[in-house]
Amino acid sequence: MHGCFQTPEDFALGTRLNEAAERRGLLVLYPAQGHRDNASRCWNWFEPAHRGRRAGEVAEILALVEEVERVHAVARGRVVVVGLSAGGFMAVNLFCAAPELIAGVGVFAGGPYRCGEGAEGAVQCMRGHRLDGTRAAAACRAASGTPALRARASLWQGAEDTVVAPANLAALETMFARLAGAASGTTERQEGALRALGRDAEGRPVLETWLVPGLGHAWSGGDPRGTHAAPVGPDATAHMLDFLLAPGAR
Repeated sequence: MHGCFQTPEDFALGTRLNEAAERRGLLVLYPAQGHRDNASRCWNWFEPAHRGRRAGEVAEILALVEEVERVHAVARGRVVVVGLSAGGFMAVNLFCAAPELIAGVGVFAGGPYRCGEGAEGAVQCMRGHRLDGTRAAAACRAASGTPALRARASLWQGAEDTVVAPANLAALETMFARLAGAASGTTERQEGALRALGRDAEGRPVLETWLVPGLGHAWSGGDPRGTHAAPVGPDATAHMLDFLLAPGAR
């Protein structure tokens, strides 16, 4: 899921997602936001009309996912959604609307479910104000209509991001930890970043967070020919896919 001012082609270039998918034998679907729906090509993740399962952008994207599933005989439990910034916020919306369809969520520079409503609320959320991961988990559970959600999440943030405040990472971690019943893991340094791993009651890894020092509002380990992509840091695309699609993930 691309971010603001991006196109699917730009997002694919910066993340190297096509190359990673080809190596793993995956299909990639790139929904596209148009100028007519948002002048900055942002997904309208902050508008209630675009959060529900049966209307707005979430419904349109889920319909595309289900069509690809049907045409290409994609196995249930193998659909994951990854996104940057507005695309990351929308990825969370998609999961909360259809957890039976979305098996895993990869978010880079996004935030918790329903952290802001309307354009002003979205800005406040992105700045790190009024974040509540526990409340977000409850709202997500209510939206899904499912009391027990099996969520696997790979959550990423640049420590120097001035567009989406790093406080969003902690709120997202709390949200998905509550949903998965995951205990907080030990934080370790890996490839120059700070990584924490959370496990559920059965000891299965269901949640990882990565905080990349020195990184701003950009995809870690990306191709700088794409916007909002930096060549430094761990390869976020590879790590996300490997974690979200690990054997036994769903």
